[in-house]
Amino acid sequence: MFRFIITATLLTLLSACTMQVYKLNVQQGNIVTQEMLDKLQPGMDKRQVAYIMGNPVLKDTFSTRHWDYVYRQERRADNVKQYHIRVNFDQAQKYSHFEGELPAAIHKKASKTKMKVALEAAPAEADEQAK
Repeated sequence: MFRFIITATLLTLLSACTMQVYKLNVQQGNIVTQEMLDKLQPGMDKRQVAYIMGNPVLKDTFSTRHWDYVYRQERRADNVKQYHIRVNFDQAQKYSHFEGELPAAIHKKASKTKMKVALEAAPAEADEQAK
């Protein structure tokens, strides 16, 4: 009986040493899509930009002329996605332009969504024209 308990304990301890710890996918920052960037128009005030884009992760305390939207996704120890969009404002605190690029994967998702919506709308338009 004593040998059985020792053997079971050793096997339990040994199996615990070989298990790997599960690591979550970590997403940090603002998710920015091409659709959001397309909605931005020069002359918008900061409140309108924040409504479209959300509150930025980084606001420069020394300069109020730009906001930084940073996004990073990590899977285990690997950096999977990362981008940085800087929204710039003029002296009147109105939106002027943005700097930075989104990864190609985000562009593909946005274009697929637009294509799907366009394809779904096309048969309905054809039915209306036929009537």
